[in-house]
Amino acid sequence: MGRVVVSGLSKRYKIYPDSWSRVIEWASGGRSRKHAEKWALRGVSFEVPRGSSLGVVGANGAGKSTLLKILAGTTLPTSGTYSIEGRLGSLLELGAGFHPEFSGKDNIFMNAAIMGIPKAEVRERFEELAEFAEVGEYLLRPVRTYSSGMSMRLAFAVAMMSRPDVLILDEVLAVGDQHFQKKCMDKVREIRMSGTTVLFVSHSVYHVRQICDNAIWIHDGAVVTSGNPINVTDEYVNFQYALSGGQSAQAAKTQAVTAAAGAPHLGEMKITAAGADEWRADFASGEVVDIHLEVRNPAGHGRFHVGIIVNRNDDVQIFSSRSLESGCFFEGSGGSMRVRVPLTLTSGEFYVSGYLLDESCEHVIDQRLSWCRFKVQHGGMEKGTFLANTQWIPSGGS
Repeated sequence: MGRVVVSGLSKRYKIYPDSWSRVIEWASGGRSRKHAEKWALRGVSFEVPRGSSLGVVGANGAGKSTLLKILAGTTLPTSGTYSIEGRLGSLLELGAGFHPEFSGKDNIFMNAAIMGIPKAEVRERFEELAEFAEVGEYLLRPVRTYSSGMSMRLAFAVAMMSRPDVLILDEVLAVGDQHFQKKCMDKVREIRMSGTTVLFVSHSVYHVRQICDNAIWIHDGAVVTSGNPINVTDEYVNFQYALSGGQSAQAAKTQAVTAAAGAPHLGEMKITAAGADEWRADFASGEVVDIHLEVRNPAGHGRFHVGIIVNRNDDVQIFSSRSLESGCFFEGSGGSMRVRVPLTLTSGEFYVSGYLLDESCEHVIDQRLSWCRFKVQHGGMEKGTFLANTQWIPSGGS
């Protein structure tokens, strides 16, 4: 129970310019075509094993919500198949299924009846649900008086009532304070431990990485890439940044966007032992490493700098550096450069992001987020992140 299998799922919508066009097409028996076609999904396939969690990322309009609506049974696919084993619970829209004039309490019982949950069970669990929703005295007031955050809290509590085998969540953490987001995260982890399968759509890269075992990136209705949630979300964030910055060099990694022929961009980026060329991922504390960056500039003119930012895997920034401060730069068609760094770090996992900057270093031209990941092993007792070069001086010493 709880397994989800999707095979070649596609969804086409007919777009009419006005209501009369729909009538004319119907009256002509389809001979007078008045609609345009929009494919919200194109051949989407994946499998989610029981008890695992799949994250779905993508821009607005990419097809994520359409996918979840099909799986929830509220929209029919144009082609393709899907199967869901076991009881399904879904939270696709805040407050969907709530009657605005009914109180929160009445809506809990009404939704429980729709899901086939006996009244006796709801009464038994009511205090638990009320405590989780945290709407206080508003539980006895009409839902129309709720804020969006309160509606989301109540909707999440209602979705948890059925103890589903498969749970579909669409942007449930987009509204609500940090405290309630943590409660939702903890609840999702709890139901996953009990064997529930989760499909989780979110624009929050952090939450996808925290909750999900695997992820897919949907662009223009098709799956661009799938796999480890860190790798998938890195690709997605890089793509979005390239588009927002007017650059398509990074976006060209997918088939969704054609690269601009003359755009300067970062090429290969890797981390090695000092003086070496072979990529490595594991180092000892205190070891000296080289971070290599390559720049490609097909136009052949201009002057550029590069920079790096090193973060711990929980996104805490460790340090940064730019070629500007060392008087180094790229010009012409590009080339390669390395920055040498002693790893004065305690044990941990880290990642390097690379940036291509204009001559003034005021504008980022291209970036590679989380491009190089590495681990550091430290055998000492020191805690924290940075191994400071400390000196202990006794009283009267100098």
